[in-house]
Amino acid sequence: MRVRRTVLVCLVCLFSLGAAGGVAAVLRTIGIYSGACEKLSGFPGLLQAAAFVPAGTCSFVTQNKKTTCPPNACTADGKKGKCTQETSGTTQVGVCIVQTTSR
Repeated sequence: MRVRRTVLVCLVCLFSLGAAGGVAAVLRTIGIYSGACEKLSGFPGLLQAAAFVPAGTCSFVTQNKKTTCPPNACTADGKKGKCTQETSGTTQVGVCIVQTTSR
């Protein structure tokens, strides 16, 4: 009986640590790609399709076959912001950074 309880407690602890790691990965991905102005791929794209990652409304400009995101006004999740070009891994992503006011 004591061995069974110990094994059960260990399994519950391992499951809890795994779930906490998964939640941390999802929250980190949401923080990185929040306000992305284009359709994402992979795991960030799955979160964007499930509406966990709010989309931005940046307008892109193409010059010399290079698409950039000029620092114009945009909105993300109903809040005003400014477009910026962020590098995530090996890809450039246009992101609307929400302007926050300090209190």
